[in-house]
Amino acid sequence: MLQQTINLYTTQTLKIQLTFLTGRCKALFKKPTQIIAIDFGSNNIRVLLGEQTKDGNFSIIGHGTAPSSSAISKGLIQDMDSARHALRKALTMAQQKTNSLSPKLISIGINTPRAETYTKEATLELKNEEITDEHLYKVFNIAQQQISKSDKDLLTSLNSYEWYIDNFAVQQPLGMRAEQLKIRVHFTIIPKVITENLKSCVESELHPSFSVIDHFVYNPIATALGALTPEEMELGTLLIDIGKSTINLIMFSEHKLIYTATFDFGTIFMSRDVSAVFKINFEEAHKLICDYGISEELINKYIKSNLPIGNTPLSPSLISNELRTKPISLQTVLDGFNKNIPKIELEGVIFARAQEMITTLKKEIEKKDLTQSLLRGIVLAGGGANLQNMNILIEKIFNAPVRIAKPQYAIPNIPQSVNNPEFATVAGILRHGFSHYNAIQKGQIFQNKKIFNQLLVSLISPFKKQKGAKPTSTKLI
Repeated sequence: MLQQTINLYTTQTLKIQLTFLTGRCKALFKKPTQIIAIDFGSNNIRVLLGEQTKDGNFSIIGHGTAPSSSAISKGLIQDMDSARHALRKALTMAQQKTNSLSPKLISIGINTPRAETYTKEATLELKNEEITDEHLYKVFNIAQQQISKSDKDLLTSLNSYEWYIDNFAVQQPLGMRAEQLKIRVHFTIIPKVITENLKSCVESELHPSFSVIDHFVYNPIATALGALTPEEMELGTLLIDIGKSTINLIMFSEHKLIYTATFDFGTIFMSRDVSAVFKINFEEAHKLICDYGISEELINKYIKSNLPIGNTPLSPSLISNELRTKPISLQTVLDGFNKNIPKIELEGVIFARAQEMITTLKKEIEKKDLTQSLLRGIVLAGGGANLQNMNILIEKIFNAPVRIAKPQYAIPNIPQSVNNPEFATVAGILRHGFSHYNAIQKGQIFQNKKIFNQLLVSLISPFKKQKGAKPTSTKLI
């Protein structure tokens, strides 16, 4: 009897040890979570590959960029074949230094002037009950039903929710007791023609045997996550994201998203003006804008003369002879037109359009009565942030301090090659993707139950493979 007891004890001990060792081995060989972020810009498609680190943060393990000017405009795919080709090129570049790729989530940014934004509230009465997932589902659905549209997709994000229990703001109400649960949600409504075609473009590069685990995020929210510091989100900051065909405005205060808007103009308007006035092609016009930027002398002349920016044209007497007479040689001008122009003529055209665009943004902020919320000033992101003196023009028009975005302030250890304002949006898309995935794992995301089943699928390599390739191959085509 004693021997049987000893044998039983030994067997149970061995089982416990084996279970422990098995768990340790699984943890040891478990692949870190990987996420792909894609930004479909009008000028470039940008891709970041991220991998979760042991401390719970994430690192960027690959990045790629491919021109998309013929494929995408204002968030809408114009040519599917061109879009697929550009995406494939960016993905191939991004994975060059990655031995194996097994993403859990593909996070896709969406940007369009056709976006509609709403903030809705909903309340659920309780009886001092402990708040569960079902309560969260119910109160969210009450808010969602207020604006559901069959031809539109509804987007939210972790930064879009505000929770209240008995009128007290809380970060996460799950597990708490209250008489009343309230939610305040910022919704973005996107035409399905945009989301469905972006999804189709991404899925075309996935292996057909795998389910697509896609996640959409509204670009203004993503840009904030890739550009703003916690202090800027807390104290009040306006983020201006200047792209080729759109400009986004995003306002954060007290860590709450209080305003977003997408405007139907961008740096391409400046290129078109230069092309139209001087009869040159778009490529040269764009290069001239990048080379010369916005004249600081013109900005300063306006300020010193006390002329209202946006209303009064410059008098020739206010312009220096050097600025007025320095010639610029044009390379693609049409026959019969001047091949050499004074520098002031070029800078005057650039300044006029830039001034008009930024003044329009300021009027919108004044209209929404948000000027007093700029305690930390303005952060400038997007390709337009790199234009010479754009930050100075915005600073003068808004009368507020301006800094140019660097993703390093929002994402530690970011590679220097992508630490610039053009990558702020895709960096935020990646950051949002990891937050979204981790929240799903913790049961904090509830608006789409289908995604729970999708996340149970273990993706080995979702990208298309060449014939004869092994299952772990990461070849895109």
